[in-house]
Amino acid sequence: MINPIGTTSPIPKTTRTSIFYINDLHGQTMKMEKIYNASKDFDRFTPSQPTDKLKLCSGDTLLGGSKKPNAIAAKFLDIIGITATAVGNHECDMDSDTLNKLTSNRKYKMLGANVTIDKKNPLSSRIEKSYIEEKDGTKYGIIGTMPSDLFTRIANTEQYKDFKVDDYDQTIKDVQAEVDKLKEQGVDKIIVISHTGNANEKRLAQETEGIDVILGGHSHELIEGIKEGENLLYGKDGNPVVITQAGKDANNFGVLNLEFDEKGVIKKVQNNVTPIKNYRRNMVMTYFSEMILGKPAVVGTIKSSVPEPENRLGVENPHADFVADAMKDFTGADIAILGSANLRNTFDEGKINTRDISSIVPFKNGMITAPLSEKTLVDALKFGAHSLVSAGTKPGILQVSGLNYTMNKQGELTSAEFVDKEGNKKALDINNPSEDKTFNVAIDTYYANGRDGFDMLKCIDNATQTFEADKDKMVAAYITKLTNAGQEIHIKADNRIQITD
Repeated sequence: MINPIGTTSPIPKTTRTSIFYINDLHGQTMKMEKIYNASKDFDRFTPSQPTDKLKLCSGDTLLGGSKKPNAIAAKFLDIIGITATAVGNHECDMDSDTLNKLTSNRKYKMLGANVTIDKKNPLSSRIEKSYIEEKDGTKYGIIGTMPSDLFTRIANTEQYKDFKVDDYDQTIKDVQAEVDKLKEQGVDKIIVISHTGNANEKRLAQETEGIDVILGGHSHELIEGIKEGENLLYGKDGNPVVITQAGKDANNFGVLNLEFDEKGVIKKVQNNVTPIKNYRRNMVMTYFSEMILGKPAVVGTIKSSVPEPENRLGVENPHADFVADAMKDFTGADIAILGSANLRNTFDEGKINTRDISSIVPFKNGMITAPLSEKTLVDALKFGAHSLVSAGTKPGILQVSGLNYTMNKQGELTSAEFVDKEGNKKALDINNPSEDKTFNVAIDTYYANGRDGFDMLKCIDNATQTFEADKDKMVAAYITKLTNAGQEIHIKADNRIQITD
């Protein structure tokens, strides 16, 4: 309709929204102290036009079974004003009763639309499917999803026998049902906080209708800016859906700026992902952390170091080399093996303290030694090597000490050799490995239970020795030992793992 001369066309109502988002912090409490300052900058920023502000998390804030660091991480979400978080697989590293106790007094919602929990488990009332957050009269529907592969990603599945997480086909239906419920309540701006991985989140965007934003997690993608076909997709209704992820290990945070039209459809979008490395640690958060963890102790000095590899799952990681060497030295084993995903930070040049080390190897899985046959080792190396051609390089190659091995880019093991404590090398037979030839191997209990698909490594019942000290204590002891012996510590690759064409 054309308006008559002399009349004014009504200005369409728009809503501006700014979302501070985080995902996959993995218990990195020292980096959380930097994110605290970033979140306060977000709070203080005053846009030129009225803007609703939201703060949301896509899961895996916690990590491992250690209660003290997880207590800090659980409180952290409250401290910075997160109003809802998805439940990731690492929230489930600890038993469900402990998870409930750590989070029951927190203000934020815990969301999982695709999980059914037995009513006798107190988390059945703690974990909700969705909720409505209202800002100055504008309603936002927030839906959460848990990882469909939860039971392949946690160490003790028995601890979550009360949980049933739907496969992804059903998860899409679960989310659509929640979208429809929210729409019936007059909500036309729908945000999904998802811990299911980018490939699944793309499916969700295109196989549903009514979703506006998917704040993603689980696959550790660093999604910067907005690119049509990559993180700007379209739902079944033809409306745009924006997908985000801010990487992993609390290295970044994101701010998503949106403008919705009067029907709740996104008309403008800006996605800013910012590294936290230039932010200072907040001293109040540091004090709070040290009250719980105690004052860290300096154990030595790293003379020189190299950056973490771009894809730590698929290449030799010099930082993992050092951890594996520490495991072998502490346990007296012939060989140490370590999952690539086990490391969550790096050794930096300069003085290093116990809290630094715990941030590098934060998992508290326990450690054993066990006799593993040549065949078991070869099978495990082959399984890990196949990660080079799997989606997301999952589950990752094995990092090692006392072994050298070579793969090709097709994910095939081409050679392997045992390196004894004197440096002598002896080839392993990768074509017809022996069941009878065994090595004393240091391995954490996660892999000794055959997790991440490494079924061949199940050896927990054959442990020859069990250690109270975990990897962080072993690394600290190794640094102290080298320092006392007057040896400089250089973190660098030595080509124990090679990849050929």
